[in-house]
Amino acid sequence: MDTRASRARRRPYRRRPGRLLTGSVVALASLVTYVVVASGRVPDPVAAVPAGPSVVEPGPPPAVVPPEIVRTPVLGLSTPTIAELDDFIRTTGTVPEVFDVFESWSRNRPLDPVVADAVAARGAKLSITWEPWDPDVDDPRQPDYALRTILRGEHDAYIDRFADSVAAYGRPVTIRLMHEMNGNWYPWSGTVNGNRVAEFPAAWRHVHDRFTARGVTNVEWLWAPNAVYTGSAPLAPLYPGDEYVDAVGVSNYNWGDDRRDGWNTSWAAFGELFDQSFAELRTMTTRPIWVTETASSNRGGNKAEWLAAMLVEASARPDLAGIIWFDHVDKARGVDWRIEDEPDAVEAWRRGFEARPAVTGPVVPD
Repeated sequence: MDTRASRARRRPYRRRPGRLLTGSVVALASLVTYVVVASGRVPDPVAAVPAGPSVVEPGPPPAVVPPEIVRTPVLGLSTPTIAELDDFIRTTGTVPEVFDVFESWSRNRPLDPVVADAVAARGAKLSITWEPWDPDVDDPRQPDYALRTILRGEHDAYIDRFADSVAAYGRPVTIRLMHEMNGNWYPWSGTVNGNRVAEFPAAWRHVHDRFTARGVTNVEWLWAPNAVYTGSAPLAPLYPGDEYVDAVGVSNYNWGDDRRDGWNTSWAAFGELFDQSFAELRTMTTRPIWVTETASSNRGGNKAEWLAAMLVEASARPDLAGIIWFDHVDKARGVDWRIEDEPDAVEAWRRGFEARPAVTGPVVPD
């Protein structure tokens, strides 16, 4: 499966205004069993456990036993490889409850049971960011993956094969399908690639219905736009409806004092990044809300302090189901989002992870 191996060079297509990851560009994410990441070109998790005939078996899980106490919000992680997930577990002494991988349709492969089993063996739930595109093509204009091709059934054989592989896996899986659709940097956006806005929810329902028709019952569907920003597409026309969505979420990052893709950004607290998007999502649905992608830089502030404050605030928000930390390096923009290489950030994560309030009943199903 793919992680963000090809994302960094695509970032120029993200046209976000000045405080894009600050006050006015807010984001949120949802799904009581999902978590993802997004923000730069990073190694492919398949590098650690590739699919196909040359599969390399991942090593055994690190000797960290997941706690029996269920806490909220759920905390998840995305790293480039399973090996780096293991490093994170060893360094922080914590087992993230969700682990997200990226899978591009151009790979034309089913769910890799080696990767899926490796995630389960580490005590995490598998989340899949499922993307109809070719990440090796540095352009959102990809006619082979226009929304109309999904609606015409041109990808049905692949969709069915993937659905069957998920059903065969058996464990609960979160699928974040066609994320950040309110932007203009992916082929499935309603504003690029010859698409029409109305085609997006129709294409989502088409994929969902293929899974339903094949009797797949172990998928939770996560609808996750980018944080709202000046110029982004309105969310409501892109929403497939509660009968097709199990949770909602949004991506956003504290880029700090920076300039990227032609826009200035400035240091922003958690609420500045996400409150506006949370509020808009709540006008549309009562589904669980996640922060599907987030992280902080050290530009203009301190990552460890930001992380500690985020976890305290998140624990005080009963409406927030979970958060996914994007533990990658964006080499294209020189931003290191990782926690495990900074001792203060490691301690902030560990304390926040353990201090979350306990809840009754399973938050992340087995």
